[in-house]
Amino acid sequence: MHALITEFLSHAQSTARYKWTAIVLAWIVSIAGWIYVAQLPDRYQANARVHVDTRSVLRPLLSGLAIQPDVSGRIRLMSKLMFSRPNLEKVARMTDLDLGVKNDAGMERLVSRLQSSMVIAGGDSDLFTIGFQDPDPKVAKKVVQALLTIFVEQTLGESREDSNSAQKFLDQQIKEYETRLQIAEKAVEEFKRANYGLLPGQGGNLYEQLGALNGQLEEAKMALQEAINRRDEMQRQLESEDPTLMDYTNQSAAASPLDLRIQTLQAKLDDLLLKYTKGHPEVIAVKKSIADLQRQKEAQEKAAAAAGNGDAIPPGAAVNPIFQQKKLALGEAEANIASLRSRVKMYEDKIENLKKQMDERLKVETALQGLNRDYATIQGNYAQLLARRETARMSENVEQNTDSVKFRIVDPPQVPTKPAAPNRIILSTGVLVGGIATGLGVAVFLGLLRPAFTNTQKLREVTGLPVLGSVSMNWIPAIRKQKWRHFLGFVAAFAMLLIVFAGVVALEVKGYHLPTFI
Repeated sequence: MHALITEFLSHAQSTARYKWTAIVLAWIVSIAGWIYVAQLPDRYQANARVHVDTRSVLRPLLSGLAIQPDVSGRIRLMSKLMFSRPNLEKVARMTDLDLGVKNDAGMERLVSRLQSSMVIAGGDSDLFTIGFQDPDPKVAKKVVQALLTIFVEQTLGESREDSNSAQKFLDQQIKEYETRLQIAEKAVEEFKRANYGLLPGQGGNLYEQLGALNGQLEEAKMALQEAINRRDEMQRQLESEDPTLMDYTNQSAAASPLDLRIQTLQAKLDDLLLKYTKGHPEVIAVKKSIADLQRQKEAQEKAAAAAGNGDAIPPGAAVNPIFQQKKLALGEAEANIASLRSRVKMYEDKIENLKKQMDERLKVETALQGLNRDYATIQGNYAQLLARRETARMSENVEQNTDSVKFRIVDPPQVPTKPAAPNRIILSTGVLVGGIATGLGVAVFLGLLRPAFTNTQKLREVTGLPVLGSVSMNWIPAIRKQKWRHFLGFVAAFAMLLIVFAGVVALEVKGYHLPTFI
């Protein structure tokens, strides 16, 4: 610590050798700086404060029916967009500042000056301050008034422009979705027409049909098996029955039941012919019945001949009616078996056809589901667009017919009477500090440039030689007085510098500055 103090005192003594150089530089820099600060042109700042009220009674009433825009956020955004070039050019035209501009470079300088001199502050409490600085106080007021007008107009106009743009976009999207909806409806219609009979719901469910047909097939197979068993039993009974009966007392053949029926129908035919013609329906029906009975009789005779190994019915023998009845029942059983077999075959064919159609129906059903899904999606979006267009229209009506944003000018722009810049007191203080720092810095630099030994320790460190001793300076009274006078002169020069600074500050406080006296 002692070494640091010694080093500091050594540099202080070296700097003190150039104290007059330092004070002269401080005077030169200070005077030049104060003159420069005094020559700076005054800048007048005009301000205006506006309160933006975004509260509205209709907002809670129209919640869910109309769009509730973020008015506060939009206003804060507009306050930042005020610094854009189109707005600044509009301000220049509104205040006639563009009349002195002759080329693009001049307009660029004007826009840059406007941008650097204007300020828009606030927004957290919906209270905005608009300010502008200019050497001409009237121009400052005109610019602030223009900025205030643009701020209000663009804030209100931006909302209406957004609503119009939103409605135009919705109308365009609705037309596009109408076209897509018609195309989807046409595609579904053509698909249903092309795949008629394979669509779900036509002819019942496929799996239900297969289940029903399988059940009917099983029932038909059971009925067929029962009919076969019945036929076999009839065949066994028929084989044990004698086809003919012998009447040895009367050699004339007994009439069979078929003969009796034929005779009865023949008698009925004779009676009908007495009443009607041969083309009458009843006559035709009776003739058909007689022909059928005769064919049955021939069939029985052939069967009886076959059962008797081809031998003819002996004389005096008659056909056994029980044998004939069993023979007829056997024929009916055979016919029933054939019918049941046909039914079984029909069910099997239907099941096979349904199985073949299963893949095709599944593909048709999947394709139809895809078409319906696309159609439902388009229809849902179309309905949402219609609802949102109505919401946008209601929102536009609300903004046009009500005041969703109210502007209240708290402080209108006024022509400033006192300049707002430059702050010459602070600048003059900075000049004084800069002048003193400049003089002190130059003195320190000269002290380092031309060093001197102030103690034996420094001499020993630099030369590396032993120092045997030191001789103190014994100043004579005349030299002491001379040094004292030099010191007092230095203090007076520095004090005079401070007094001049105080005078400059006093003049600025009273509203005067050096150009008034130059």
